[in-house]
Amino acid sequence: MQRFAIVGAASEERNDAKDPFPFSPLVDVAKSREAARLIGVALAKKRCGLIVYDARFIEADVVRAYVAESPQPSDWGPPIVIRQPHADQIVPFPEEQTHPALFDRVADSSGRWEVSFYRSLAAADGLILIGGANSTAIAGQVAIGARVPVLALMKSGGAAETVWRTIAPGIDLPNGNEHARMADDPTEPAATRWVEALETQRRRRYAVETGPIVWHAVLASILFVLALAAGFGSHLLPGLDASLAKAMLFAATLMAGVAGAAIRMVFERRYGSGPLVPPSMAITVALGLMAGALAGMLYIVAQPGDIEVAGDAGLRLVSLITVVATVGGLTAEVVFRKLLGIDVLRTNGVAASGDPGRS
Repeated sequence: MQRFAIVGAASEERNDAKDPFPFSPLVDVAKSREAARLIGVALAKKRCGLIVYDARFIEADVVRAYVAESPQPSDWGPPIVIRQPHADQIVPFPEEQTHPALFDRVADSSGRWEVSFYRSLAAADGLILIGGANSTAIAGQVAIGARVPVLALMKSGGAAETVWRTIAPGIDLPNGNEHARMADDPTEPAATRWVEALETQRRRRYAVETGPIVWHAVLASILFVLALAAGFGSHLLPGLDASLAKAMLFAATLMAGVAGAAIRMVFERRYGSGPLVPPSMAITVALGLMAGALAGMLYIVAQPGDIEVAGDAGLRLVSLITVVATVGGLTAEVVFRKLLGIDVLRTNGVAASGDPGRS
């Protein structure tokens, strides 16, 4: 189930400049509440879930309309997740009393609302901004920077309007049409388009972030198998010419290097340490090709005597060279930094013969 975080606020009191936390720009309270109601209905019809925080803010209007559409719990659990810190006084949503099966309250042990609030954004499939002030503006910028699908309703005013003005269509995740639709007046057709825009952004993000990694994994698998075939083929094929065997062994280093560089990107993305958008396939191939070849050749030239790929010694040599080339691709940056640090022309003697009086 997709769950979208509802962030914002709308109240006449905070439109007063004398309020301790005033809205800037001003929030159109009527349009904000109408937009919240329509979004609650649209999300329920789409069977999407909610991430909400406090019944005193705009999410209360969304939850009220959402529950009125009679959504049902799914295999993924209750559709409405409430993220709040442990506190002495928790303001419950009225619908928690009448429809408890629809709610899942997740309490943060830190006791600070900022922790439970901002950390929840990473778990959201998208962010809906309605009115609001400083926290809404910060949440919007976090979502834009992290390429989380975002819907900033411009006509609601407040921080949502500010965030809408900072979105760069085509550079940020929303495209030009989706950005323009965020400025529509709240109507039922507009709310349907808003939810569809969030889903489209989510699919676009998945395609951009996952598509290249899938191809990295496919390329790594194919080239690693070919590297093994070429490397061990140079040793196992009977009657193979010695020059051809060595050429096959060198080709294995090239393919193993690219396989190592490609699988490195897959590994990093799998465990969340890689960039959101991986480098192009051409860059991966170039770095892996050179790193694997250089690592393999350095290992080969370090061997004493002639290179023989026959016999038990040849089998060990082929195995080690394939491993070294693959590791070279995995650690391409280390290989290149090492090479860049090599002093090809030693100038120690020249420097020592200079004028000792010069410093």
